[in-house]
Amino acid sequence: MSRKSKAIAAGAILAAVGVLVAAVAYGATRPRAEVEVAAVLIEDLAVTVTASGQIESDVRADVFPPTAGTLAEVVVRDGERVKEGAVLALMDTDPLEIAVAQAEAGLAQAEAGLASVDDQAPTSAEVVAARAATDAAWAAYRSAQSAADAVSGQAPSQADLDAAAAATRAARTAYEQAQGARDSLKALHEAMPTPESLAELEAAELVLEQAYAAYLGAQATERQLRSADLSSQQSAADAGVDQAYAAYLGAKAQQEKLEDIDLSPQRRAARAALEQAREALAIAENNLARAKLVAPIEGVVLFNALGAPSADGTVPKAAPNAGVGPQAAPFTIVQLGETRFTAELDEVDIELVEEGMKATVRLDAFADRSFETTVSEIRPAAMLTPTGGTVFPVYLRLSGSEAPVLLGMKGDATIEVSLVEEATTIPIEALFDEVGESFVYIVKDDRLFRTSVEVGTLTETTVEVLSGVTAGEEVALSSETEFEDGMPVRVGQP
Repeated sequence: MSRKSKAIAAGAILAAVGVLVAAVAYGATRPRAEVEVAAVLIEDLAVTVTASGQIESDVRADVFPPTAGTLAEVVVRDGERVKEGAVLALMDTDPLEIAVAQAEAGLAQAEAGLASVDDQAPTSAEVVAARAATDAAWAAYRSAQSAADAVSGQAPSQADLDAAAAATRAARTAYEQAQGARDSLKALHEAMPTPESLAELEAAELVLEQAYAAYLGAQATERQLRSADLSSQQSAADAGVDQAYAAYLGAKAQQEKLEDIDLSPQRRAARAALEQAREALAIAENNLARAKLVAPIEGVVLFNALGAPSADGTVPKAAPNAGVGPQAAPFTIVQLGETRFTAELDEVDIELVEEGMKATVRLDAFADRSFETTVSEIRPAAMLTPTGGTVFPVYLRLSGSEAPVLLGMKGDATIEVSLVEEATTIPIEALFDEVGESFVYIVKDDRLFRTSVEVGTLTETTVEVLSGVTAGEEVALSSETEFEDGMPVRVGQP
């Protein structure tokens, strides 16, 4: 190499060294980007699904009217606590009584029709006896049913109890007023005794005694009404109805066994008409007997909507003259002590959930507390959301909660569908993807080091890392700064 070539080469080397030194010097003085970091942890990783929902009663019973009609009287108020068997409302019985009369007329006509057919053909003595036994059993059933209705009618109504209580209060008020008047006259007589004041005092004493006697009588009447317990008589009467009906069915079966199976078409038609008439009468009588709507369980009575809201937004509910029918319950009895959270799970998540899985419920009304529970039931039928989506109701019991949980409170449920024990985890914000590669930036000695990782289970907030990092290392969380391998940084506060 010539001397000139050597000089040129030496100059190029010196220039390269200068560029390198300048770059190092620039890196040393370059401002470091601030990054937030998170530690790589070893923890149990819960895989969850979340769904919104609301609080409902876990123990509830709907009260349906026996048939279509109108309400004559509503005895209770919306939200009132009632005992089992308490009367809620009374239906207008005029149409129901007319239906019974019509059914009785239909039965008489059917019996006459069968008798007419029987007159046309001779019958054996056994068949006649069997038919008589059937009729007698039916009459016994009707008699037992009337007896049961009579027992039911002996029980004092809520209106009777309310009237007795009002009478007791009024008698007590009269007694207290008489006592006050007597005390005033007594003090006046003691201060200035005169024959007139003595007479007035004695009259006041008599009025007081009469008022006290009236008060004791009102109390006794009220106690007598409230102590009337006909549950055992009613149970016995109802059992008698069941036994009488069973006897009727037995007699009917015996009659059918004895009768010739090759009956004429007219006789078969008459018998069918008779049975239909009997069933129609039984239904009409049952509807009349159930015209008094009662609470099947103890709890709080809720009035349900009886139709679409009116133009002013008012929702029609149970009231005198309101129309009701067996297709919709005007009342629902709920027990507030037994509540459940009904979560509406999306159809893509429902297959992951099973009964018994752990869950946490958070209500909007109690933002600072949560309720630990389990999945108690998964309803098999889907529901449509207002937006047209499909969800499945999942029940989570909240029995025994000390918080004042009320029906209709909304919130969210988080259900743990699986658990990865002792997983190596990082926050989801620390994971990066590029051309099919998953990687993180490990922070060490105030620099970023890009490291490929293998990812396992992912949740909405956490990533399971199968390889590439170890517990205790710190990884950078994504930010507006574009990270580079070897980039100098300073750790900020998260």
